Amino acid sequence: MTKKNLSLIMEWLRPTGIGLAIFFADYLGKDAISQFHIMGPFVVILMSGTVAFESLILGEVASEKIGYKPNRAYQIQSGLANAATAITAFLIYVFNWGRYADATIVTSMLVFFTFSAANHAATAIMEQNMKPVNLLRPAITLLLIAFLLPPMIKALTQ
Repeated sequence: MTKKNLSLIMEWLRPTGIGLAIFFADYLGKDAISQFHIMGPFVVILMSGTVAFESLILGEVASEKIGYKPNRAYQIQSGLANAATAITAFLIYVFNWGRYADATIVTSMLVFFTFSAANHAATAIMEQNMKPVNLLRPAITLLLIAFLLPPMIKALTQ
């Protein structure tokens, strides 16, 4: 399998994985807290983990897909930060550090992706970067917020 194919698979893996995380949270969770404990960390692992994989392993192909010039030093740094977020979410889930830890890692990921979405929107406008993946990033971030914020608030207020 080529790096280009792997990069395209990442774009489909994210929404599919998020759908599965939501399904299993509803199916296995007994209440809002346990549902969010399943959904939140797994969405973070999926989103941050796949971004880390693309940055660290797929490099130039990932940059090309978005319409960015490759910058390996920056990609590695960004990839390691995303890997750290994914690993932290995994630890939060495995050691069951509680709903506040779940909410913290989800909030951190959402803030990062919101900033990233703003950057994608800015490059679309200022640099005329009209690659479909670049244009979809802000919309996907809004969907992530819409899917994660209500269950997070419910878990925190229960």
